[in-house]
Amino acid sequence: MCDHKDCDLEGTHPAPKPGGKGQHHFCQQHAAEYNRRFNFFEGMSQAEAAAFTRAERFGHKRTWRFGTGPMAGQKGAEKLDPRRWAGRRFFDVDDVAGGEAASSNRRSGLQLRALKELDLEGDASPTEIRARYAEYVRRFHPDSNKGDRSSEHKLQRVLRAGKLLKAAGLMKG
Repeated sequence: MCDHKDCDLEGTHPAPKPGGKGQHHFCQQHAAEYNRRFNFFEGMSQAEAAAFTRAERFGHKRTWRFGTGPMAGQKGAEKLDPRRWAGRRFFDVDDVAGGEAASSNRRSGLQLRALKELDLEGDASPTEIRARYAEYVRRFHPDSNKGDRSSEHKLQRVLRAGKLLKAAGLMKG
């Protein structure tokens, strides 16, 4: 039902509540009326509105002066090591507690696809990955199949997955 007080039509058009806390559901007529009156900055002080406008210029991401920030000095050289590089997540500095710990153990889509190629779950340990990789190389290699080359395509995919996981530092050895 429409959230307008004297309307009994179906509320198929969502509209944000002031302050970004939830949604109203209006009929088309009342949604258009609500949108004409809606003011995002209503209830904000002048300083809050100016801070929002400044942050909007950079997509609400943190910025820093040239030569400072997460890539400055010696720590920049350490972060260029491909075994330690966290990709774009490195620059996502959030004020949310526990956000960094939660994102540090996540794996990329390519890594998950490589693990799937080895028939492993996304949270497999490096020793499990190494053992499965060795098992599959032995199983699909033509020398272990008496020269039968029918599994050569699977062996190519396993070797590619192993190379990717080794480069990412997810496989010991």
